[in-house]
Amino acid sequence: MNDTTKRYKANNEVVLDEYKLKDSDLYQFGCELEFYIDEKNNYSEVIEILREEISTFCDVDILVDLANLPTDEDKNNCIQIKPDQSLEDNGIEISIPITSQEGVKYYIEKILSLIKEYGYTNKDTGLHFHISTISKNGANFNFYLYMLMCHDKELLSSWQPRIGYSQNVMDILSKNTKALSREIKNAKGTIWNLEKLEANHIEIKSIGGEDYHKEIDRIFEEFDKYVECFDCVFKNREPEYIQKLKTDHKEQIENSDKEKVAQFSSAVSEAGLLPE
Repeated sequence: MNDTTKRYKANNEVVLDEYKLKDSDLYQFGCELEFYIDEKNNYSEVIEILREEISTFCDVDILVDLANLPTDEDKNNCIQIKPDQSLEDNGIEISIPITSQEGVKYYIEKILSLIKEYGYTNKDTGLHFHISTISKNGANFNFYLYMLMCHDKELLSSWQPRIGYSQNVMDILSKNTKALSREIKNAKGTIWNLEKLEANHIEIKSIGGEDYHKEIDRIFEEFDKYVECFDCVFKNREPEYIQKLKTDHKEQIENSDKEKVAQFSSAVSEAGLLPE
């Protein structure tokens, strides 16, 4: 454990069995909520209040670290109150334990109410969802198909872009080669709003911006759509729709290439580099 990490034991009076993963579940979920503690409040005091408030509605240990990210082996099964490197002073991030789809909503509703009371959100802040298969079993989730499906349902562009914090992956990949896109992705301060972290694990960073914490119904609606798309891709449930996405995107790329050629030809002609 980090020397700076404090661990608080779970409240035995809280039981959340309805949000625990079942043997029949295929997927597991998590999320991280970024926000700022209001400057009018004492930062350390609010952290302690948040920790006490959270203990009243969760049945897992709480890890608190204001200097480093917790390194405990079971941290993904705990609530974590921790710093976020993308935020300025008074910025904080709370992550929930691995849970079910309904469990994510339970924790989000509780934590958003705490943000309303003790903090605020701005263009720097966001909410990140994690979706993965419980069993890896050699799974290699089709990220690009998932991206196309989410784009088709207008999920990736639903919120205001947060340049430097979360850029639309479709904007990047539609304008650059895969190699250049990879360079852009790895540049400091550049984050895709949809990423494949592991073969079976997707992180969604499209939600966020000023006052995002006041949009709970919208957050839940989009979260359910992201989950539905994940299930559709993983199970290949709608082959005709999936094929249409691939065909439409291929046509878009081909038309885009023609457009670039036309623009280039026009530019060199105007520059006098081609004969009349």
